[in-house]
Amino acid sequence: MRLSVLNGNLIVKFTDYLTGRPFYSFLGNNNPNETAEKLLKFSTSEGKKAQLKLIPEESTHGIDLEKFELKEDRDHFDYIYNLEELKSMQGGKFARKRNQVSLFLKNHPTATAKIFDLKDKNLQGHIINLFLEWLKIKKDKEEVFESHEEVAVSRLLLATDICRLVGIGVFIEEKLIGFFIDELTDSNYVVAHASKTDKVFAGVNSFLVRENALLLLSFSKELFNFEQDLGMANLRDAKTRFRPVKFLKKYKLTLR
Repeated sequence: MRLSVLNGNLIVKFTDYLTGRPFYSFLGNNNPNETAEKLLKFSTSEGKKAQLKLIPEESTHGIDLEKFELKEDRDHFDYIYNLEELKSMQGGKFARKRNQVSLFLKNHPTATAKIFDLKDKNLQGHIINLFLEWLKIKKDKEEVFESHEEVAVSRLLLATDICRLVGIGVFIEEKLIGFFIDELTDSNYVVAHASKTDKVFAGVNSFLVRENALLLLSFSKELFNFEQDLGMANLRDAKTRFRPVKFLKKYKLTLR
């Protein structure tokens, strides 16, 4: 990843989360047409595709649609949830989730959820182990599967002094069986950067989501950004079942 500034906009060189191919994006809406044109030319000069990706909706305001084509990138929409709804899980739309929570607590009545210290080396090891176990299961099910999540989380754990990160975990006695690593923003949003559960414990994911919302409400936050699904069918289904209240849209941009 590389960063720069153009026309007062933040320019970001990303690599695709799945393919690893590099591409450009920008955040901001100062002179968006000139910014987009220069970035497309620069991308082409480097031998990359003449396309910008992960353009947030805010950055599309003022784009000349006679010159540029914008396409919604559904695979990269951020899922936004109401924390109060996730905490209470009331109504028919959450009936299945309530049943899963009840099943989990019936089987594991001593389970607790709490905020934990992300600097705790022992817990960091448990976090990485949950990722490794998840990766092993994925590889057993799929002949070819590559994930960079373990590396990303390891980097994230190094940023505990820089970002306002909160670790929220589900424990049975002292064993960590699920967690979120969330970031508190200056707005009413919380962003989930990482999450994993031990699937051996049926219903743990629904319990974790509920308890995560409950604890985040203590920070006077309202909305929960669970990031994108990357077009993965199982992940899209799982995130949809928690009933997002809206999406933060992102776009692909090309010349017409």
